[in-house]
Amino acid sequence: MARHHTVETALAHDIAELAHTAGYLWEKGWAERNGGNISVDVTEELSWVAHGRSQDLFREHQVLHAEVAGRAFLVTGAGTRMRDVARRPADNCCVLRVSDQLDGYHLLWGGEHPGFRPTSELASHFAIHALLRQAERQERAFVHTHPNELIALTHTASYRDEEALNSLLWSMHPELKIVLPGGVGFAPYRPPGSEALAEVTLAALGKHRVAVWEKHGCVAVGAGPAEAFDLIDTANKAAAVFLMCRSAGFAPEGLSADQVEELTRLLSPQP
Repeated sequence: MARHHTVETALAHDIAELAHTAGYLWEKGWAERNGGNISVDVTEELSWVAHGRSQDLFREHQVLHAEVAGRAFLVTGAGTRMRDVARRPADNCCVLRVSDQLDGYHLLWGGEHPGFRPTSELASHFAIHALLRQAERQERAFVHTHPNELIALTHTASYRDEEALNSLLWSMHPELKIVLPGGVGFAPYRPPGSEALAEVTLAALGKHRVAVWEKHGCVAVGAGPAEAFDLIDTANKAAAVFLMCRSAGFAPEGLSADQVEELTRLLSPQP
């Protein structure tokens, strides 16, 4: 199989950022076994994307979103461990180009481990990137991981509601209101890897940059993998503060509604 092995400077930066982010996810304890996946739209980083392609067209995933036709994505592999992605990205990630006809993809770089295939969630990644392009948003990276404290919060009915969840998180950590003034989205439980999960995720990310999956994990979009990680990390810190206080035997006071509203005013554009 002929592939283009020249890694341009911009793409090399994207690969390094994805690898570093994968390492952070593992070190945080958010990526048990092969948990989590990452993708980045790298079309604009590649001058050769319209020309460099493998001879083989892979048809495992039927791509149904016109917005991703002819575009290139850096993605983690199916079954890959984030600790291995961090150490050996060329074995555990690939750059693929969606065919112009939307009937599959060509591998352009990476995927050097025997039997490599892109993430099994590839169809969902394509749907998210299509959503971002439809809305003309600037985010080009999508990260899915399993942050412990955010997952724990969704195991109680009190916080399986978007308004209640955001009210709690904002009150625990003022930085979160600054970083995510619109709050996080909430996606009710659906089976992992299912079309139903993709649907509720799209609905949540249509209005937010972070979506919490009930009893499962979290996803975020950002300018790059590191920014998406930072958003999840900040939200999870708020959840961790709450659970730390409760485990110490007291209910946290939290910011008052007036204090959260003050942050909202400070963040609002001045006339």
